[in-house]
This record gives sequence, structure tokens and C-alpha cells, in this order.
Amino acid sequence: MGEKPILVLQLVLKHKYYDAIDRGDQTVEHRVNTEYWRRRILPKWNSNGGNKVIFHKGYTKETMTFLIKVVAFNGDKIELHLGDRLD
Repeated sequence: MGEKPILVLQLVLKHKYYDAIDRGDQTVEHRVNTEYWRRRILPKWNSNGGNKVIFHKGYTKETMTFLIKVVAFNGDKIELHLGDRLD
């Protein structure tokens, strides 16, 4: 019985949201709490840590990677609370 492998969540953001995260103004990324997003996010969540998200600035080559501290459900939203930046 090994540990759950660490998988990386990749999300494409509009430039204004990417820039807000890059500046540190936004520390939580929100997604609508739908079956689609739960299927994309939850299989990549490991409660033992090491969870990563790569944000893409639109469909450019510009990216940034963060640890995910917490995945929380807040009504109709899924919240990805960002931790340390890895790049």
C-alpha cells in the first residue's frame, strides 16, 4: 500500500486573474462546484500534501506553479487556497 501519487492540476487563466495571482493580490482560485470541476480537481488532491497547480496565462507559454494548501467547498464554489510559489 503505497502513498497516493502526486498529480499536477493545470488551469488556464485569463490574463487579469493570472496577473493578480502573480502580484500576490489573489491567494485563492475559485471554480464553480460542478461535477466537471470536482472530477478535474479532486483526483489530483492528496490530503498528505505535495499538491501542485500550474497556472497558464491564457494560451501562452507563460506559467507559474504553486503548492495547494487547501481545497475547500464554499457553497457553490470550490476554493483552491494557494501556498508557496515553486518557480
